[in-house]
Amino acid sequence: MNGKIAAGVAAALVAGCCGFALYRHFVPNHHASGDKGCVVDAAKAGQLRPGRCADSHQAELVDFFYPDGAREGCHRSAEEFLGGPLADSQVELDLLDYVREDYTSQACALFVVSDSAGTRASHSGSLQGTMSGERPMAVTCGRYTDGVLTYVACTEPHAAEYVGSTVDGGDHDGSCRQAAAAYLGLSADEFTGRHDLESHWLKTPRDGGRVGCVVVEAAGKDVLTKSVKGLRAGPLPV
Repeated sequence: MNGKIAAGVAAALVAGCCGFALYRHFVPNHHASGDKGCVVDAAKAGQLRPGRCADSHQAELVDFFYPDGAREGCHRSAEEFLGGPLADSQVELDLLDYVREDYTSQACALFVVSDSAGTRASHSGSLQGTMSGERPMAVTCGRYTDGVLTYVACTEPHAAEYVGSTVDGGDHDGSCRQAAAAYLGLSADEFTGRHDLESHWLKTPRDGGRVGCVVVEAAGKDVLTKSVKGLRAGPLPV
């Protein structure tokens, strides 16, 4: 019996001293410690003032990482937290210094933005799961100026509608035109025949190497009053 106890103690000691090393081997940039949740003020590195998610706040901390590979890890954690693709959301991520007495790591922070240029906006409520189900934080419609989509509800007057994203590279215009056509329920040739709508890429700093595509009223005027998804050859909803 004593021999079994001794063996158990030895195993526990090995697990204790080596468990973290094994964790760091398989998850090399992940930092398990940190206070997740919403922060009222994220303006100063290392000075993140926690707050209630139900109240207006600047950012939400969803994970923590060591510097190497932190951005890639943050992107994965963000999409898991949101429940859907970051590229299609009204959310951007950033890495903030997370300073405590015994360590400093990188906090993976999510920020709500008001346009595709990444203009940050205050937010109330947690972002967890907001890109699943009804996807309340998905990019939909907006006002379009110089390649930037300012987000508004599709029931408000708008000029453009987000149709999807793709990896930066290849035939930008052709890929965007195909995506816009499919969104309307048309072939590429049929979409080209519609002279009241055009497809354009967004100018965006979005993380992850993906760029967004929008279908835009040809004159760029905020005359659309609902979504054009599945419109096919029908008249514009003005």
